[in-house]
Amino acid sequence: MEKIVNEHELSYSDLFKNVGVGNYLHVSLDAYQATAVMTECTKQNKYAGSNPLNNKYVTTRKLKEGYITIYQRW
Repeated sequence: MEKIVNEHELSYSDLFKNVGVGNYLHVSLDAYQATAVMTECTKQNKYAGSNPLNNKYVTTRKLKEGYITIYQRW
């Protein structure tokens, strides 16, 4: 399931709570900073105790133009 966030209505940590296993969350680069989302992704993986080779959360900017996408693996 894919969700899109176009307005800055959630905190950076709340973005990761709204993803869900196997789902994509597309976050607008107009509303959120890409570097801040990637930094929060690193923090959330650390909090989850993820193995560096199998992170719980992954971010990419290649799936949808103008958005950074958050994916939850497990």
